[in-house]
Formats: sequence, structure tokens, C-alpha cells
Amino acid sequence: MEPHELKEALLNRALKRAGIERSSWRPARGVDENRRTVEAVYAYYGRLFLDHPYLKWAGMANMIGPAFYAGFRDLGLVPEVWRQAVHAVFGRASRSLARRAAGDLGFYETTFLTMQKKIFEDQAPMHEAYIARGVLKIEELYRARIIDAATLEAWRQIDIGRRTSDPALVDRGNRTLLFREQFDIIDRFYLQMLRYHWPEGPAFTYLLTLAGAPSVPGADSYPERFPLTLVARLPRAAISVRTPLADGNIAVFANRWRLIDDDTLPDYLAFVRDHAGEARALVATPVSQRSARYRLLARAGRVVAAALTRWEVDVGPLPAHPRALAVAGTKPLLAAETADTAIDLSGPPTRESVGFQEGTDSRAWMNPNRQPFDVTVELPGGRFYRTRAELAVMLSSTRAGGPDRLTVQLPPAGLEATDRLITQYAAEWGFPTDAVTGWRTGAARRATSDRDYSTQVFTPDEIGFVHLEFQVSHHVRENEFVVAALFSWGSGITMKSRRA
Repeated sequence: MEPHELKEALLNRALKRAGIERSSWRPARGVDENRRTVEAVYAYYGRLFLDHPYLKWAGMANMIGPAFYAGFRDLGLVPEVWRQAVHAVFGRASRSLARRAAGDLGFYETTFLTMQKKIFEDQAPMHEAYIARGVLKIEELYRARIIDAATLEAWRQIDIGRRTSDPALVDRGNRTLLFREQFDIIDRFYLQMLRYHWPEGPAFTYLLTLAGAPSVPGADSYPERFPLTLVARLPRAAISVRTPLADGNIAVFANRWRLIDDDTLPDYLAFVRDHAGEARALVATPVSQRSARYRLLARAGRVVAAALTRWEVDVGPLPAHPRALAVAGTKPLLAAETADTAIDLSGPPTRESVGFQEGTDSRAWMNPNRQPFDVTVELPGGRFYRTRAELAVMLSSTRAGGPDRLTVQLPPAGLEATDRLITQYAAEWGFPTDAVTGWRTGAARRATSDRDYSTQVFTPDEIGFVHLEFQVSHHVRENEFVVAALFSWGSGITMKSRRA
């Protein structure tokens, strides 16, 4: 099959199995008109997990569904609650902000519904491919340049782990699929919400951060995991006050991924491992039933109680900084500097050389306001990749292991600018220009379809131990393209990719 035909066949198969009428899935129409589809998506993920327990990404997608579904419905039905929440956090002087927030809830509602559709369009076809013919069909997606080498390796890990009863390998592969979802597919939409009508966007996403309640048993909310802690300097000691507020914002990738990777994902994996029967019963329960307890009005009492009781005061030694009042650093964000950020891949990097913090398996380089910054990646053989990026993430696919992936994401651009850039990369890094021509033809075709999301990968020759790819994510409705440079090494990725 041609790549377009392959993607369409697998997507149609997933839609049919989910019981979704393709022509009726229209996020712009709001949650009421898409309610049946939203529920069908989560039910589909649940069936994938119940029928194939090693498809843990699908199980997690179903398990977090109630919290998101409750949020969808709250956005459409309770604007007054959001007005009161804005007043509570920002004071009565925020009346105009509260009015605008209530009036613009449709934007946030549509954005979340669009995120759900794009996740389905990306992940469901891969799951259908694996169910149909295992890794052979996943390799067909790779040869068609639909997925990258790290995603191919993830499915190989899931497959080997399933056949050898190695849950750690299964977990590694599913974590890579989760990273793909959070980084490649939906991060830009969190960013859109964050930037929407300042200061409304930061206020709204911060309220989401405060009010968010994970529907994974045992998982913490963001304020519980990363509380805002104030430190006051006294003559002989310091007083630290842990508040119920959040030190960060889930709309910031580095913040959101740290919460997922350090808390939500480990708690989910432990729950499905140690309480398998309870997990299956939970996933089998319709999301519409599970979502009721996560509605904002139903949780109002718990939210108020947390605001009143989740305070801690501690007296300790004097801090090193001289300020009388400061915020203790719990926010999981490593910001890039305005100057050039250099990343050394001339040899295999270590956790220490790339600055992994203790207990973490990733590092993000970005500016807090998401302003682009210069990135230089030094490669084997004296070669360099230089670009202007919005975000770069180094990742270890193995818990407590060495880094083996680097993703550098460029700012979104239009078709013409993206075409010029990929053509330039073809000449500079050595992949066929006819691949660029084929991609452009496909991009034009998608513009007239009902697809919302698609990816295409271009693969140059190996650079020493480094496998380099360029991925173009097409966000169809927005008519924007996001280019990412993907560097991977170790874990057998390069050799297996050649054979695919």
C-alpha cells in the first residue's frame, strides 16, 4: 500500500472497531454533539487493554479518561464555576478576566476535543497494525515513513516483552508511546491554551493545574507532587511554608512530563501489576459512570478542604540565598539560556554529562515563555546540527539508565517554509529529494480530508553511532507543520532500523 492508503485503512479499521461514525467526529461542534464519540474513544482504549493487557498505553488512556471527560463536560456547562475560581485565585479586581474566561470556554473545550481526536488518529492505527499482524505490520509503518525508529523500537520491546513475559520491557515500550503522545501530538495545544488571550491563558491553565484530579488510583495531583513552597529568612533560621498551590503549570511540557514520568505513570503501572483484577474492573466500567466523581461541582468540597488544610510549616537552617523571601525550587523545569545551547553527541552521553537530575530519566531545554533558542548538536565525525528550536528533550528509555534519545523540536511553520527546510535537509544530510516531493503531495491531499493529524519521517544515513531522522507533524486543521530532529542511539535501534 501507499502510505496514505495504509494510514487510511488502519484508521478506518480502528473507527469501525470503536463504533465511531467518521463523518460525525467534529471537535469544533463541542462536547454535547461529540459526547457519544468521546465515550466511544475511551471504551475502545479500554477494550484494547482488556483483550491485550500488554497494551498498557491504551489502559492508561482509558484510566485517565474520567478526569478528562469530566473536564470536557465542565467546560461546556459550568462557566460560572470558572468565574468564581478566577475571583478566588486572582481577587475581585479580575472581573473582566473572569468574564472573558467564561466567554472563551468554547476555545478550551474545542482544543481538548481536538487533542483527543489527534491522539486517536496517531495511536489507534498503530495498535490496529500490531493486533492485525504484530511487529511485521509495525515495520510496514516504519518503511512507509509514518513512524520513527524509536516508535518502531517501542513496539518491538512490547512484542518481545509479551512473548518472554518481561513486564519491564513491555513498560518501556508503552512509556515511549506515552512520550510520543505528550510531546509530538498534544504539547502544542497546551501551549496554545497557555498563550490564549494573556493573562487569561496562564490563569486558565494554572487553574487546571490546581484543580486537576488524577483518575489513576494512587497518583498525586500536580500541587501535591510539586507544591509552591515559600521560604522566609529570619535572623537565625528560616521558615518554609508549603502551600496548596502549584509550583508550575501543566501546560509547560517540562512540568507536565515530570509529573507523568515521576508519578502518574509509575503509579498506574504499579496498580495494573499489583491489583490486576481491580484494574480490569475499573477499565471495564463505562467512562460516563466513572467521570461523575471528577466533575468540578462534585469535587468542590474536596478542593476547598485541600485549600484550607494542605499547609505545612517548617523551621530550618538559614538558606544559602540572601533574599528575605523566596520560592523553594520544586518546579520541574530546566530552562534554556538565551545563548546557544550545545549538546554533545560526538560520543555516547552519560546521565552526568547531560545533567539528568537524581531520580529522573529526562531533561528538557526550553525557555519559560517558550521563546525559541539556538541549539547546536555536535555529532560524530566533526558534524554539527544547528537550528532555532522551541524545545529539546533528552530521554532515557530505561529507568535509571543512560540517555539514548534526543528530540529537538522547531517552531511551527507553514507548508512553503517547511518544504524549503526539508529540501535543505535532504541536500545537507543525504536523503532522497523525491521523498520530499511525495510528502508535499500527501500534505496537499490531507488538507481536503477530515484528518486532523499525520506524521512523516525522513531518514538520512547513520552518523557514527547516531541514528538521525527528521519528522514532520502535520496539524491539518491549523494548516501548520512541526519539524523535529530525532537523534537515537543504543538499544539496537540503528541496526534494527536498517533491517526494517
